[in-house]
Amino acid sequence: MKQSGAKLLLTAVFIARGSSFLFSKSLMGTMSPMSILAVRFILAFLVLAVVFYKRLWHLEKATIRGGIILGLLYTICMIFEMYGLRLVDSGVSALIENMAILFVPLYVALWTRTWPKAKTLFCAVMAIAGVGLLSISQMSLDNGGLGIFLIICAALTYGFCVISTEKVSKKGDPVAIGILQLGIMGFLSLIVALFTEGFALPQTQNQWTMLLFLVLICSCFGFTFQPVGQKYVSAETAAVLTVINPLTASIMGVAIAHEGLTLSKGIGYIVILLALLIYNRGSKSAS
Repeated sequence: MKQSGAKLLLTAVFIARGSSFLFSKSLMGTMSPMSILAVRFILAFLVLAVVFYKRLWHLEKATIRGGIILGLLYTICMIFEMYGLRLVDSGVSALIENMAILFVPLYVALWTRTWPKAKTLFCAVMAIAGVGLLSISQMSLDNGGLGIFLIICAALTYGFCVISTEKVSKKGDPVAIGILQLGIMGFLSLIVALFTEGFALPQTQNQWTMLLFLVLICSCFGFTFQPVGQKYVSAETAAVLTVINPLTASIMGVAIAHEGLTLSKGIGYIVILLALLIYNRGSKSAS
């Protein structure tokens, strides 16, 4: 696959992933967060295991290791995301979580013991200011401050997920890694559900419709093919493209869920999106 094709694939992946915020939040009105994650990822794993069963016959150690690593990291990220999403608007959740675009180069700088570029630091400060404005807009919600904190934790974890995906996808079969990742996420989510809020299946046709969308579009496609796309691009390039994720979620939140758009929230959106776009502009990783 050429790099241009990989970028198009990742663009479609992040659009699919961005739509998951609204559907997940809607489902949490009647289901527990961990039950949603368990059903979503177990079903996605089973669907993909049937479709790509030949890839799972002879798995190399690097592929198994990669699936376990990503499964564990993404489970932690999704737990933060779901419990934060339950407390704040879906567009706000997506926008804050995708500040991972800025955390990735900061993580790399820490790992290599080099000073981050001035543009990265400037954009990070802008993003933090934007989060402050979004926080003000969510304070009228019950436990809105806690929700913002949990989504920030999801963003910090997601940065590690992006870097780890680049590393493991280049050492094993990226499709098999993505499938195993979903299986691990489903199994861990089920265990957590059983020992916390209890496990429950969807009860209505509307619940199943939303959940199947999460399974087929957001998980089977969104999660599985991210390692495929990232095999041909850098972690920094993938992080830049994640700006599509919060744009999708924010537009759907306002247009479909009728989430309020206050002055502080609108300015927060603009500030964070500008930070992401400035970081993207002229970046060699986005070329």
